[in-house]
Amino acid sequence: MRKIRKLNFFDRPKLKKIMSFMQSNGGTEFLDLMTNVFPGHLHYFLPLKYKFLNESYLLAEDKNVLGLITTNTFNGNPYKINITQLMFRENAYEDAQQMIEFIIAQYGALGAHTFFALIDERFTELGKVLTNTCGFRQCSSEQIWEVTKKRYKKPRSLTYRRFKNTDAKAVAEIYNDTLITIYKPSLNRLDSEFCEGLCSGLKYQTEYRYVIEENSKIIGYFKITTPDNENYTVDFNYSNGYEIDFDNIMYLVKREIIKRQRHFKLFVKLKNYINTNDSQKTYFESKGFKCRSTKILLTKDFFKQVKVFSNEERFSLMGGLNNSPTFKVMDNE
Repeated sequence: MRKIRKLNFFDRPKLKKIMSFMQSNGGTEFLDLMTNVFPGHLHYFLPLKYKFLNESYLLAEDKNVLGLITTNTFNGNPYKINITQLMFRENAYEDAQQMIEFIIAQYGALGAHTFFALIDERFTELGKVLTNTCGFRQCSSEQIWEVTKKRYKKPRSLTYRRFKNTDAKAVAEIYNDTLITIYKPSLNRLDSEFCEGLCSGLKYQTEYRYVIEENSKIIGYFKITTPDNENYTVDFNYSNGYEIDFDNIMYLVKREIIKRQRHFKLFVKLKNYINTNDSQKTYFESKGFKCRSTKILLTKDFFKQVKVFSNEERFSLMGGLNNSPTFKVMDNE
């Protein structure tokens, strides 16, 4: 019998074998995290507003593993759900559809209103499943560029410091102001989504966050993340009203990473839904950075419907004596 259930420690041998065939980098680390009994397994029982870790579900038929899906909530806004991992048999798109619909139903019932998925642009068939059958829409895209340049100019006027939660409002304003208008309904973020949570140290990757200041005013923000202390990705935003030398930002980024690791690979995220991405891309190309992947950003929103007031309401009763729908008009006055 086919069913979807929570991933547990005893699934590890089967998944390890599957990932060995996939030649997946980092597969062992992924399994260690996903099948960790504490706190991962206990995390499933938390209410949605308290969730902060990844949660994984397994699609199985009898003793055969057919697929795996992993999600997490947005920091500071648990009602936004991000689908971070999706694994299924080759060309078994009906399995992918079943797992995605399960996640939407599972978390939608708990109050989630927005779902996100990033898929490689090469997976066109999976994109069709998400858009044509699961109700997602293609929103924009993100690119990952590998940094190849070694030396950068030291900034003279820019100063930076570690991010504090009191900076969240200023950082959120910069992010929301730089969003391209058509993407704001789905991608706009709350101040709380930039705050560091109490349990941030238990997450599956390490983050370092900083703000850039000029004359004591926050004009930019950058975040460095790493899953393994070897591969680092930087994501930055800056205010529309300022011209920032990207060499200065890259100097600050490398300076912070070198404090922790001398030998590393550095990547930069380019978000095509913000209006400063063109200048960033021009800089990347001029410095010889290599675009390593392009991922399509898909979203599904449960918009709140505007109630239309009426003096009459129609109710449908299915399964009456003659198995036909019965309608009754009720007057609210």
